[in-house]
Amino acid sequence: ADVEWERFAPAFTSARPSPLLADLPEVADAIGGTSQAEVAAGGESFLGRVADLSAVERSQAVLDLVRSHTAAVLGFRDMKAVEPVRAFRDLGFDSLTAVELRNGLNVETGMRLPATLVFDYPTPQLLAEHVHDTLFGAADVEPEAAVLADLDRLASAISGFSPENAARGLVEARLRSILSELGGVAEGDAKSAVSQQLDAASDDEIFDFINQELGRS
Repeated sequence: ADVEWERFAPAFTSARPSPLLADLPEVADAIGGTSQAEVAAGGESFLGRVADLSAVERSQAVLDLVRSHTAAVLGFRDMKAVEPVRAFRDLGFDSLTAVELRNGLNVETGMRLPATLVFDYPTPQLLAEHVHDTLFGAADVEPEAAVLADLDRLASAISGFSPENAARGLVEARLRSILSELGGVAEGDAKSAVSQQLDAASDDEIFDFINQELGRS
């Protein structure tokens, strides 16, 4: 039979191994995806790029790597279309695209990820955490840095929402609630503080402030 093994074999064996096909050399090559030399070279390159980064920056770099490869596999223009917490299933992944993502990440990181990775780690965020912890060990990040990293990921996810997305209102309400829990300054108090500063400022200071706000020198 004239079979395109590079397409058929990974999809057919993604859920479980197939004793029927396992001994065929063409199937072994198709399931392997990439050569060991390619994987090793790619892994060294990626590790070199992130070697001097902080723990938080390194975690973000791995997440960006997963999102960019996901976007490429799905034909998106850039990784902003890939929300970190959205399930691969909802993004449109199937067995073939899962294998493509696996192959790309294997070459990039030097890992030997399974073809079932999008089912084992169902969102880009979870997959990135697995890749990071496997390569570098569990992240030892200060709580403040971890919160800031989470806020960066949240901001990235929100930027992908369309203006009509009903989730925007829910996110805004939750963020306001969090600010309230942090003891943030109320809007009225903030306006009062600004008024007091303006009352105490000289004419020159007021004009300097206005020019700065308008972007004038």
